[in-house]
Amino acid sequence: SSDIDGGIVVVGNAPTALLEVIQMIKEKVVKPALVIGMPVGFISAADSKEELAKMDVPFITNKGRKGGSPSAAAIVNALYKLI
Repeated sequence: SSDIDGGIVVVGNAPTALLEVIQMIKEKVVKPALVIGMPVGFISAADSKEELAKMDVPFITNKGRKGGSPSAAAIVNALYKLI
């Protein structure tokens, strides 16, 4: 069991971080309740979001290379306001 299990994982900047989380989910190392994946950039950002969308885990993301930490923080804040 991991500290991530049942929690929310937020990736706002690095596509490599999101790809690592995806790999950990595939390997059943972690089982988060939600993954918010908003990496930004030209290299691997769009690809990592596409991979996240294929996962059997609840997620929030967008399409393309835009995103970033401000977008990820806005999503977390919006979820907090909903509860």
